[in-house]
Amino acid sequence: MTTTSIMTNQASMMAQRSLNRTQNALTTSMERLSSGLRINSAKDDAAGFSIAVRMTNQIQGTTVAQRNTMDGLSIVQTAEGALNEMTANIIRAKDLAVQAASYNTAEDRDSLNEEVQSILAEMTRTVNQARYNGELLLDGSFRGNIQVGTMVNEDVNIAISDLSTDQMGIATSYAAISALSSQGLADNIGTSYRHALSSSTVDATSVGNVVANSNSDLKLDALNAASATNGVIAFSYGNGSVGTAYGTAGATAAVTDGLASGALSINGVTIGTVAAAASNGTMASNLIIQINAVSAQTGVTASIVADLNTPANSSIVLTNTDGAAISVIANTSIDAGIGTFFTTSSVGAHANGAIVLNDDLGDLTVTFNSTATGAALTGASTSAATLVNSTLASQVVTSAASANLAMLTFDAALNEVNAQRAELGALAGRFEAISNNLEVMKENIITARGRIMDTDFAAETAAMTKAQVLAQASIAMVAQANQQPSMVLTLLRS
Repeated sequence: MTTTSIMTNQASMMAQRSLNRTQNALTTSMERLSSGLRINSAKDDAAGFSIAVRMTNQIQGTTVAQRNTMDGLSIVQTAEGALNEMTANIIRAKDLAVQAASYNTAEDRDSLNEEVQSILAEMTRTVNQARYNGELLLDGSFRGNIQVGTMVNEDVNIAISDLSTDQMGIATSYAAISALSSQGLADNIGTSYRHALSSSTVDATSVGNVVANSNSDLKLDALNAASATNGVIAFSYGNGSVGTAYGTAGATAAVTDGLASGALSINGVTIGTVAAAASNGTMASNLIIQINAVSAQTGVTASIVADLNTPANSSIVLTNTDGAAISVIANTSIDAGIGTFFTTSSVGAHANGAIVLNDDLGDLTVTFNSTATGAALTGASTSAATLVNSTLASQVVTSAASANLAMLTFDAALNEVNAQRAELGALAGRFEAISNNLEVMKENIITARGRIMDTDFAAETAAMTKAQVLAQASIAMVAQANQQPSMVLTLLRS
């Protein structure tokens, strides 16, 4: 029940309270419509505000991570661009080495070598100038962790190998095999085995004949190519179904049968016919004459090392004048011995085969072209073979021999560059995929935050219109309620 009072105007207070509530609602609607946000402060929606802040943090972190990802892609693309030029340079250098390995005059090879050295210098310059943000990329020092997410350990590592010309083309270590047989040679050596030895010794104690399962003949002998013997290899060989070796156990053996033209080649150059001889010394002399007749093409000269106490034990020594590779290939049914191999004076017939020896400044490269063998070596020592550098920076093509070694080195370097480019290509694809994923993730999180934070303009406009009408009504009612106390004066007059 409402009483008539001058001191207390309850109707006015109720109307004012409704007006205040309506004004607050109208203010909130206007704020939301003007800002576009449903939540402008924590009081609007405490839980929603907290969730939205975390989402904002993730969105901004994802934006930075996406930018990092593109930076990583730029690093990879910069390095890959430099490697593309290095690939072209290596291929060109290989072409020049192939040309130099064929018959050329010394002047021609000098010209070819000059271009090779220019290419190697350009590759060195590329390595020294390929930078990203001031950091070298191709010298092996670059290590970069690219943060591609908003959490700890969400990163991608970029590691680029040292592709300097004095690092590419290095051989790896290899331990001597304790016993070699036909099957063992095929398993352990394969069709092509190449390493660079600085020092290795394999001591043979016995030789046993085995059945050859292909037209290859491979005999592994005691090799001692210490680095002090720069560019020098001692060898002897024989030809014919059965050859008689002059020499004793522990000595380099030779045979007296003749050598047909084309049966032996050095550095790709065929050695002429060598007449049969009645003695080791005469045979060696005939061979030396034929080898030296083509020394201008091979870069290799031959000489005889005489044993004054036992002339039959004399051996032939090949010397490369520029200290580069020496390749000896036997293309006939011969018996080949390297170093102290034979333990008897009689050598039996074996299958056709090829033995290739290369020596560069004391770094001996031995390539065995064989899938099987007609002889087996037992009792070989187990001492390890130490491998040394054969790098791009040291390559020359001033002779057929050095050109052959350069071709091997350029191929090895090209494989290294290709492997690094493949790795960088995979990283580039990965960075692009990460960037796309981050973009989709950010889009979805922004949409989710919008559903929490953004104003629904249709609903908010209706709410504002309602608040405006209520405000006008409240103002009118306040005015009416304020007139009620004046009605008491009518009672006083009467």
